[in-house]
Amino acid sequence: MYAVIKSGGKQYRVSPGDEVVLEKLPQPEGKKVEFEEVLLVNRDGEIIVGKKLGGVKVVGTVLEQFKGEKIEVFKYKPKKRYRRKHGHRQLLTRVKIEEIEFPEKEKAKKKKEKEEKKAKAVKKKEVKKEKKKEEVKEKEKKKKGKVEKEKKEEKAKKATRSSAKKVKKGSKKKLEEGKKKE
Repeated sequence: MYAVIKSGGKQYRVSPGDEVVLEKLPQPEGKKVEFEEVLLVNRDGEIIVGKKLGGVKVVGTVLEQFKGEKIEVFKYKPKKRYRRKHGHRQLLTRVKIEEIEFPEKEKAKKKKEKEEKKAKAVKKKEVKKEKKKEEVKEKEKKKKGKVEKEKKEEKAKKATRSSAKKVKKGSKKKLEEGKKKE
C-alpha cells in the first residue's frame, strides 16, 4: 500500500514505515503530522484517485528539522567582469510515515470510542445505583438498630419498674414483720 501526497509544492510517494525528507514543516520534533492533501492511493492493487479519496489522510511523525546541502549559485558573463556568487541551504524536515488512514477506520474508531463511553456511563450508573442501595440498607439497619435499642430500653425500664415494685413490696413486708416483732 502506498500513497502520493503533496507537500511544499512537490509530490512524494510514501508508504507506512518510510522516512521522507520534505520542505520545512512548522511542527516541532516528535509531533504528529497529518497530510490531508492525498492525490493517489494504491490499496491492495486498487488505485483510488480524485474525489473518491475524500477523507484519506497520511499520518507521520517529525523526526528532525535540519538544513540541506549548500547549493552554490554562480552568475558569470564573459569579458564583462561580471561575477556573482551566492550560497543557499534549504530548511528541511525528516518525517517517518506511520500509517495511511481511511475514513472507514476513523468511523470504526469513533464507533468504538462511543461504545466505550456508553459502557463507562452504564457502569457508572450501575455503581451509583449499588451505592444508593447500600446506603438505603445501612439506613434501614440503623433504624432497626435504633428501634431494637428503644425496645430494649423500654424492657429495661419495665424491668426496673417491676423490680422496684417488688423491692417496695418486699420492703413493706419487712417493715411489717419488723413492727410485729417489736
